[in-house]
Amino acid sequence: MSQDPRTAIMSAAGEVFTRFGFKKASVEDIARRAGVGKGSIYLHFESKEALFEACVGAAHAEGLSELKAKVRRASTPEGQVRAYIQCKLEQQSRTPVGGRMELSTLFDLGVQAARFIPRMMEANVEVLAGILEDGVAQGAFTVPEPRHVARGLEMLLMQMTLRLMPEEPDAALTQAVDSVFEVFVRGLLKQRPPH
Repeated sequence: MSQDPRTAIMSAAGEVFTRFGFKKASVEDIARRAGVGKGSIYLHFESKEALFEACVGAAHAEGLSELKAKVRRASTPEGQVRAYIQCKLEQQSRTPVGGRMELSTLFDLGVQAARFIPRMMEANVEVLAGILEDGVAQGAFTVPEPRHVARGLEMLLMQMTLRLMPEEPDAALTQAVDSVFEVFVRGLLKQRPPH
């Protein structure tokens, strides 16, 4: 084993949870995949639930870091909103580790992760609200309640997760989604008075 045991366990757990879901994933399968004994898992994590929470937290932290980096690279508030939306859509449409996930497995994992979702969502809302607030301060956006708008957009993006996981990319769906978000971004922009 080339990596430390905790990292190997979390990596293996991510693969096993993705393949089997939370209920069907066993600590024995995770230990076998990680190349450690079952007892080693309990040295690092008090339970399968604690291991799952650590995996969810690590995946969200990685995604949040990627999101912030992409937003920082954009030079204007409009570009930052576009980068935010594009990154979230890319993240949600990625194939999970180990290939396509069965809908029942996705549902099982979602049920198990439900208690973490509000906290993760608020971290994402914080990023988007900051972009909107900066845009208002710079005179680029007209958004009366940036946090409210950020929370609404984040909810919309979360609801799209299932629809964006087809077997094959759906060009018509992708184009429709892009068109909707184009209208959304244009709606944020401060309207210039007619000449």
